Amino acid sequence: MDTKPTSLYRLAFESADAGLAVLSPQGEWLLVNAALAALAGQPAAALQGQRAHRQVFEPAVADAIDALLAAPAQACAPRLVLESGADAAAGPARRIVLSPLPGDGGALLLRCDDLTAERAHHLREQDSATLQEYLAHGLSHELRAPLRSIAGFAARLDETGQVAADGRPDLERIRAAAARADQLVQALLEFLRASRQPMRQEPVDVSLLCEWVAAELQDRDRGRAARIEVAPGLWARGDEHWIKVLLREVFDNAWKFSADRDEVRITVEGAVSDGRLQLAVTDHGCGFDMRYADKLFLPFQRLHGSNQGGGHGLGLAIARRVAECHGGSIRAESRPGQGSTFFIELPAASPGAGAEPGQ
Repeated sequence: MDTKPTSLYRLAFESADAGLAVLSPQGEWLLVNAALAALAGQPAAALQGQRAHRQVFEPAVADAIDALLAAPAQACAPRLVLESGADAAAGPARRIVLSPLPGDGGALLLRCDDLTAERAHHLREQDSATLQEYLAHGLSHELRAPLRSIAGFAARLDETGQVAADGRPDLERIRAAAARADQLVQALLEFLRASRQPMRQEPVDVSLLCEWVAAELQDRDRGRAARIEVAPGLWARGDEHWIKVLLREVFDNAWKFSADRDEVRITVEGAVSDGRLQLAVTDHGCGFDMRYADKLFLPFQRLHGSNQGGGHGLGLAIARRVAECHGGSIRAESRPGQGSTFFIELPAASPGAGAEPGQ
């Protein structure tokens, strides 16, 4: 292989992913690489030696290139950047950069990047965000309203005594089903919000949040004996609200699957390594079979039935989404009958460190 600089430069020019061409001061295309020939849909030989930009680009772009070529040398901008194809009717989406090459010859380097795939990806993201907004609105207004009506009418029937004694169990089932459906809608909304909302970046006292979540669970279920141990001084960088949501889902999971224990036991430990906070949240509940661990964080994938504490199947999916939106992760290890440990990784922070600029 020839390793002379000139040969290497020519090889780099020919094999570049971006479309490249060298133009003379008069606008003839002296060299054209394969990528630009492919974007133009013509062989390189058909472009070289011609003022070919009108064959390749739409008139507005070609006019701008001509204007630069016609300008006096001292007035030439160091580079011209244009984007074409802003909409589908304008043709392919491209970014064109025209830069003078070093030396007194007046030659210019033209670079053309295909933006079609990039813009299509952006449009898909916009469409997805719009769909999520419509879905969230529908869940909030179109589903919760009838559920509230069902629960309200059931409560009224119960209060007025219009249901006979043998029908009251069915009435209670209706009210319980409406309540479960409403909880599912709330969980779906939270899952969508965790995917869509930007996460703040600020120091978060994780130890305090763990104590807070534990206190809320104990207040909600005052009849349960609980022993919660949280290591002090655990700090992460992120959004306090959403990190609390993550911890709440993990703690709630431990709480539910300790239903057959005399006491709920949860231990939180942590350490910092390479700028990452490594949390371990351990419970002493019923555990699960690791053969099904890949389903644990997927929406609506339950490893336990409702009689064992299984809920709507979204809690740990929400936890994973929050962890990933922080650039972190979550996984679990367990044995049936011996409890579970959830390993959570988040960006670490120092106590009292300020929020990052712009937050």
